[in-house]
Amino acid sequence: MENKFVLRRADMNDVDSLSKLCEQTYHETFVEHFGINYPEKDLNSYSRSSASPEWFSQQILDQSRAVWVIEDNTNGELIAYAVAGPADQKDIPHDDLCSNVDGAVNCFFVRRDYQSHGFGRELMNIILPWLEEHYPHRPIWLNVWSGNIKAQRFYTHYGFIKIGEAEFSVGERKDHDFIMKRQANQL
Repeated sequence: MENKFVLRRADMNDVDSLSKLCEQTYHETFVEHFGINYPEKDLNSYSRSSASPEWFSQQILDQSRAVWVIEDNTNGELIAYAVAGPADQKDIPHDDLCSNVDGAVNCFFVRRDYQSHGFGRELMNIILPWLEEHYPHRPIWLNVWSGNIKAQRFYTHYGFIKIGEAEFSVGERKDHDFIMKRQANQL
């Protein structure tokens, strides 16, 4: 990673920037890139539940979770973020998942103008060891939208395999996600 970028743990000073980055990357990925025509009320509902400063505050303060950001030191902008912590059946509905025992990559986004520059790799290279340390000898889970082939390939490169499917709610809309799992101790 170039010296002008820093990978670090997020703190409470980042919650507003994280909220904006979350909304931006979600819109870039699903609305602009994939052309999903979400009703405005569904996007607003998603933002209130999973992209608000309050949501990020909870994630940062939760000792069982970690939030990382990549910041551009030249302008202070956040360009990528990831949230890792305990897996939960509510978020990843799979019979093999042990809630609060297994680990999960809860969120993982890189701004579109910074993709394919190694920032996702940098985030993953810090998330996986952290999850292995905090959820030892346990699998790691994540959801990925079924139409996002690039993300699926990225996760497969890190040992995740598709083992199921689920619905992901964006307001009232239900998206079709794949459930991916990485076996324990693959570092």
